[in-house]
Amino acid sequence: MARLFKLAPALLALPFLLVGCDQLSGLISKKDNAAQAPQARVTRVTTVKMTPHKVDIQRELTGRTVAYRWAEVRPEVGGILKERCFTEGAMVKEGDVLYRIEPDTYKAALDKARADLASAEANLNVTKLRERRTASMLKTKSVSQQDYDDVKATLRQAQASVQSCKAAVDSAEINYRRTEVRAPISGRITLSNFTVGALLTASQASPLATIYQTDPMYVEVSQSSDDLYSLQKQLGERGDLKDVTPSDIKATLTMHDGSFYPAAGHLNFTGVNVDQTTNTVTLRAEFPNAANVLLPGLFVRVNVVMGQDDQAILAPQKAVLRDLKGLPYVYVVKDGMAERRNITISHAIGNDWYVTDGLKLGEEIVLNGVHNTRGGQPVQVVTEEQMKADEAAGGSK
Repeated sequence: MARLFKLAPALLALPFLLVGCDQLSGLISKKDNAAQAPQARVTRVTTVKMTPHKVDIQRELTGRTVAYRWAEVRPEVGGILKERCFTEGAMVKEGDVLYRIEPDTYKAALDKARADLASAEANLNVTKLRERRTASMLKTKSVSQQDYDDVKATLRQAQASVQSCKAAVDSAEINYRRTEVRAPISGRITLSNFTVGALLTASQASPLATIYQTDPMYVEVSQSSDDLYSLQKQLGERGDLKDVTPSDIKATLTMHDGSFYPAAGHLNFTGVNVDQTTNTVTLRAEFPNAANVLLPGLFVRVNVVMGQDDQAILAPQKAVLRDLKGLPYVYVVKDGMAERRNITISHAIGNDWYVTDGLKLGEEIVLNGVHNTRGGQPVQVVTEEQMKADEAAGGSK
């Protein structure tokens, strides 16, 4: 019994010792688990900093070629078509005779007008002599004032008759000259719509032929007013948009078969109103066409430089990835961590994408090592030489 009392303190302390052992065991276990927990993998990458670039803002629009000038040839007098004086499809110059209309009727009218003028002038001369004699007789009171006034009125009528006959001669000469139908402008003439022997009328609805001046050549395209507004808004938000006059806005041409037209043009006209039916604004570009490669009515695509963005952001194409929906994104490095960022791109410029939204100047994006990067993952920025060394070391293993 005495031995039992001696062991009593030890027995009373035993639960506390067991609890202390459990706590110590727990601390040791936690340290072991912490030691065994995997560390977050740090991906070594290279980055590129977003700096401002000067980029031409371009839009590809579809349209059709339109002649620089064109004119429909119509007769100004009626009659039988006597002769065609040009080669169809050839170049003609302004003033060249294209058609001849039977002139006999107009020649006779001209001869009659000239004869009437001669008669009127002879009558005027006689009336002038009578007026002078009557004036002398009036001084001697040989005739009355009434007689002189009658002769004076007759003289004025003779003078008016001469003027009327001169106008008739001028009109007859004009009609006679119009029997030769001349080219109103220089250019290439189409097929003739009438043959020799056809009866023509003055200012008829159907043209004899059409002349097109095709050097230079216009290309008219339609730009959606919504797209135009969006472009202006984008440029206003992105930085300095270089103001240019229409003649400074360059344009290139792509033919209907995909080939490029060798000569560059420029914007000639921008519409000042919106078509209420199509909600578009008309743009017109002008291209040189000395070789007459472009013909009126061709379907073409025009790449128009609408302006210049002096604060453009260009991201290397190898740094831009796409998700399952095809939407582009990049990894932005911030405080040693990779942040996935969706971006909006416009078009490729060399080996870069023109970024219109999603990135800011001064930000750094992952360039090399982008395929091993994940959002929220720590990254270590290294030099390209170090990346190459890592790749070489990995390949030698």
